[in-house]
Amino acid sequence: MGDPLSARPVAPARVVFDTFRSATDPLLASWLSFRARILPAAAAPQIRSADGAPGTGVYGVWRLLATNNRELARGTVLHPSPDRAWADAEHLRERAADLSSITLRGDLSTRHGWALRLDGEPVLMCSRWYESPGEAAAAARATRTYLGGASITRAVNIGTRSGRRYRQTREPMDLLG
Repeated sequence: MGDPLSARPVAPARVVFDTFRSATDPLLASWLSFRARILPAAAAPQIRSADGAPGTGVYGVWRLLATNNRELARGTVLHPSPDRAWADAEHLRERAADLSSITLRGDLSTRHGWALRLDGEPVLMCSRWYESPGEAAAAARATRTYLGGASITRAVNIGTRSGRRYRQTREPMDLLG
């Protein structure tokens, strides 16, 4: 046998942020619909902007992506601003080892999902269905590991009226202060 293969450096998973311009944004409706199927017992999130006005403004959610841009997970909270979504992602990345997983069964026997919880509250959910509970549980464990080493992208994907998205880079700021 030859020499063992050297370990190649692997790029970390990354956290990206999406915003929705209004309560009627189709991508927001899709996110809310999937969240309701994964977490049916959880209360629907408040659609309230950073200035407190209900139903208007910019809302932020964060997603965990693999190095090939495949979505691994979605945050469960609809944030009133991208800055609050960043703070949430930073906090959960620091506490990744404290997250516990739960597997969930969908409306069909071949639909299984998962959620990661912190102090009993769901904070991260799967982004797709899995065929078996074992597959969903394995994905949840892997996601917890990926989240702990994820890089957080300081940019926001912003929705436009036409439904297209563009990326805006934000200046680094103190998110927790």
